[in-house]
Amino acid sequence: SYQTRLPQKVIPRCVTVGRFDGRSDTLACAAPAGRIMLLGPGAGAGAKSGGSSSRVLRPEPVAAAGAADVMLLNMGQAVTALAAGRLGEPATSPMQDLLLVGSAGSCLAYDVLNNADAFFRDAPDGVSAIVVGRLGRQSGVGQLALVGGNCSLTGYDRSGNDVFWSVTGDNVSSLSLCDFLGSGGNELLVGSEDYEIRVFQDDEIVQEITETEVVSCLCAIQGPMFAYGLANGTVGVYERSTRLWRIKSKNTPVAVFAFDLDSDGVPELITGWSNGKIDARNCRTGEVVFKDQFPSSVAGIVAADFRKDGTKLLTIVSVDGEVRSFDPVPTHLRATLLETTGVDSASSVHSLMQTRQNLQLELHNYEENAKAQLQQQRQQTRTAAPAAAEKLAGSSGGGGGISGLSGAASDTASAIPANTQVQTSLSVDLAHKPAPCVCLRVATTNSTAIRAVIVFAEGIFDGESHVTHPPASRLGASLDIPLYPSKCASVDLHLKCLVGPRGAAQFHVFETTRSLPRFAVFAPVAPEAAAQPAGFVRFRLQERLQRVAMWINANFLLAQEVDGNGGPLDCRFVSMATGEALRLWAESDKMVIGTDNMELAGELVTALAGYLGLEDLASEAEFPGLADSLKSLVDRISEFEAQRQRLSGDMADSSNLVRGLVVRAEDARLLGDFVNLKKAYKDLRDLNRDLASSYSMRAANQQALSESLKALNQIIQRAGRLRAGRFKTQAVNDCRAAVKASNLGALHKIIRSGSA
Repeated sequence: SYQTRLPQKVIPRCVTVGRFDGRSDTLACAAPAGRIMLLGPGAGAGAKSGGSSSRVLRPEPVAAAGAADVMLLNMGQAVTALAAGRLGEPATSPMQDLLLVGSAGSCLAYDVLNNADAFFRDAPDGVSAIVVGRLGRQSGVGQLALVGGNCSLTGYDRSGNDVFWSVTGDNVSSLSLCDFLGSGGNELLVGSEDYEIRVFQDDEIVQEITETEVVSCLCAIQGPMFAYGLANGTVGVYERSTRLWRIKSKNTPVAVFAFDLDSDGVPELITGWSNGKIDARNCRTGEVVFKDQFPSSVAGIVAADFRKDGTKLLTIVSVDGEVRSFDPVPTHLRATLLETTGVDSASSVHSLMQTRQNLQLELHNYEENAKAQLQQQRQQTRTAAPAAAEKLAGSSGGGGGISGLSGAASDTASAIPANTQVQTSLSVDLAHKPAPCVCLRVATTNSTAIRAVIVFAEGIFDGESHVTHPPASRLGASLDIPLYPSKCASVDLHLKCLVGPRGAAQFHVFETTRSLPRFAVFAPVAPEAAAQPAGFVRFRLQERLQRVAMWINANFLLAQEVDGNGGPLDCRFVSMATGEALRLWAESDKMVIGTDNMELAGELVTALAGYLGLEDLASEAEFPGLADSLKSLVDRISEFEAQRQRLSGDMADSSNLVRGLVVRAEDARLLGDFVNLKKAYKDLRDLNRDLASSYSMRAANQQALSESLKALNQIIQRAGRLRAGRFKTQAVNDCRAAVKASNLGALHKIIRSGSA
């Protein structure tokens, strides 16, 4: 229904829409060189005189062919994230939306209507994603600007006060708000570079979902349903923690968006891809209902009412600046939508072709079996007469020959016994070469051979699948497959096994599923062979030992299950990936997890609390070298911040000198004083070289500062995971207060005991 082109290229994932004048939808897109393009009826609002913004230059109108005026905002630094929305309570805040702009070192809320900054905040952790909305039970603050950065989450109100703060496991790559728990409030979905989707209810993590790649995009669909996209080309939909479907492409999803394209009251999932493809899918089945193609990669997808008639249009922007808007199709014309895009006919043809292929293969199998049976009958007929004559002559030596011939003939067929089953088992193999592994054994219940096994598993193999097919000389009724899990995560192994008689050309496919326990990477060892970890986390546990034993049996691969009836539990393990030791000790009222790895201890505490249903859990912890690491980190951060301030001051002084030299050179030119003109330009050249060198030093300093802040935030996040519920929240908040106060002793105490 609407198509135009923006004057500049668009940065991917930096597209939003807002009512900056309080009435009309305006499209905002980030462009290279720190510029933002505004397209729509409200784009010209910022051109009014009297703007007080010190960082945003006055918007300049740029004509776009066949479109309304496009306004350019110069932000002065590269844009890394973009969002729009009203902050605060709707009853007390102004009607117009604010434009939220993130960069590598700051977060700006810009009032387009008045050409002024609503607030500007330094962001040492950087800004990689922004979402605007009301979070959970945050009362009295209204809608927040939720900002994700370097392992941190910050929520700003309309005045720029950080009323929400938390940490996450890695750099934040995407954010969304969704009613995940179905409570009527919003939970914060956080996708990060450690392949995790974390769900925050206020500042508490209520769910963690492990994926196979960086979570590049998230969006809420309806109720507890949300969509996600990964950097490896995967797109899927979850309903709470249950995955409804997923698909994988060789291209990368750039944007996912929920929009009711066919007016049936249920939104479709719109996905924009790096090759310019657009597709709309049924959110519950993944079936394609609409598709389109752009000549270049998609940059973003939004819904905007450009015609001001109350109807939202599906608006898609490409990186080349092309903008297309689509009308939702009335319900009675839904079939027309499918016919127009060719999706319905294409899917029907594909389905028919697949059915045809399956029928042809089945027919071929019947023909081969019939040929084998006919050959067997002919062989039996040829041997029946000599056998009868030999029997009449009193000879009894022909029976074995008949059986052998019959067996040879039957081996050429693909038939297997009707009671054939495929069984699987998991065990730890510490003697496996070249490295210890988890051994997956696949075996049949009779003498039929396993020709090949295909294993599908997330996060275990490169490409999520593995095929094992031994040579014909080594075929047998069992097959061992080594697995090398690298992360502590429960994984479902989906197996397809090709089974048939030895020498057969066709095989029966058996499908089965086996679950790999969460901590399968740890192998049980004897107490006398295990090292004693120096680090530990200790907590009181008012649970029966039998339940703790059940948790151990469900999460570790054990040769013999642990029995919680015989007194204290003492289990020793060693990591097959790193060789680190782990000890689990528990008695009637307390438990100790012995490990030198703080991250592993947090994962074990989180898994145990979730299994036992513990809402609150306090703990004490001690890890070797933690105090020295904290001191080194805090000292480095202080040094980098001081160096950054010094470099910024030097660059500001040099910028003032540049202005003076330019004025002096211009005066000399007007006076014809070419000696001083030459000297001024020489000084400008030297000063420019110094500025370039200072910028390189500042960039290196910023990178080192970001890495140090990330390490500190990860320590705080791991300290929180050593507890559960309100004790976890208290530990994270106290750690942040200690960092703000530069109180290293208090920070170490909080990590150890959970409180200041």
